Amino acid sequence: MIISQIYFERYWESFQGNKLANCGLVAAITITYFIQEFCLLQLSLLNINEVAFMQVVSVTMVFRNSKNKLWWGLLAITPIFANAVEVLLGIESISTWWIWLGESAIFLLVCGVLVQWKGISIRIRYPLAILSLSLVGIISLGIENNFTVVTVAAATLGLMIILFFESRRYESEIRNEEKIKLLQRESERDDLTGLLNYRALSQGISALTEDRDIHSIVIGGLDIDHFKRINDTYGHFVGNEVLNYFSTVFRKKIHEAFPDQGYVYRFGGEEFTIVVSNHSIEEVYALLQTIEKQFSEQPIVTKEGVKITINFSCSLTNHLNGELLDLTLKRADKMLYSVKNNGRGWIVIDHHSTPEENVAVN
Repeated sequence: MIISQIYFERYWESFQGNKLANCGLVAAITITYFIQEFCLLQLSLLNINEVAFMQVVSVTMVFRNSKNKLWWGLLAITPIFANAVEVLLGIESISTWWIWLGESAIFLLVCGVLVQWKGISIRIRYPLAILSLSLVGIISLGIENNFTVVTVAAATLGLMIILFFESRRYESEIRNEEKIKLLQRESERDDLTGLLNYRALSQGISALTEDRDIHSIVIGGLDIDHFKRINDTYGHFVGNEVLNYFSTVFRKKIHEAFPDQGYVYRFGGEEFTIVVSNHSIEEVYALLQTIEKQFSEQPIVTKEGVKITINFSCSLTNHLNGELLDLTLKRADKMLYSVKNNGRGWIVIDHHSTPEENVAVN
């Protein structure tokens, strides 16, 4: 059940902006949800806390995506749905309608508090939500049935079953998601330098161009001058040491100057790409001059005691409105090779791409 709702949610996210597709998916999610809930109700008519049992799906989805209003709506309406079905089946009286509304209100309040309570781990908050809803279910069953021993015992048994299996399932889901995120982060990192790689660059630019708060994107191509000479003279281990040192210092300077807006990527070999959003190309140029001066004044001392002065060439351009990433990179790359063929050690700006044109795609 939960897996089917997760798949629906993923399709929903992929159709953002398409109102017709969104309406269709909302209808499909709602219909599927209540069919599943009806089946659960049939399985739990022995009164083993059926409302809390049915709430597992909606609670899980609320904790997965608390910003989705549909899950909150389903969370609120599930107790009413369950009791309405029982009335139609002649199991329950409609006179207890006030209990249904009370359950819905309490469920929303409890989940709302626990979702926003970031002080404790979600591994604790989620079982706590299930436990709280189950206790509410036990109390409501007690009110309806005058707290008979059989009813309370059955509801308590249902609570224990729900907590045991659902806690294990949710813990397993969290572990799997953490593994997936770790693998994704590793796939976006360069093994040698730890910098973001080309795959991350493509995804990062796509995210920036879709962000309405981004009004400018500066992209720079950068190359360490005469790096092949370093490898040929001192060996590849020293070359790797130089790459690591350069990457660490350069990334630190970019992040300090443009926190959350400046990123450094290893494009391949001794070539790098920098991306800075919401800052002018002149600001980036000024920072690169400062970094270049620092490298020239502070040579790296390798583990073997060899002093190596690092120089680099760089080209800066603006990512234009509606332009493909490859075209921007090719323009920066063409400028960079022009610099390398004319003496190296230069930082050049593409004056043909004006800041006014450099507007993200919305």
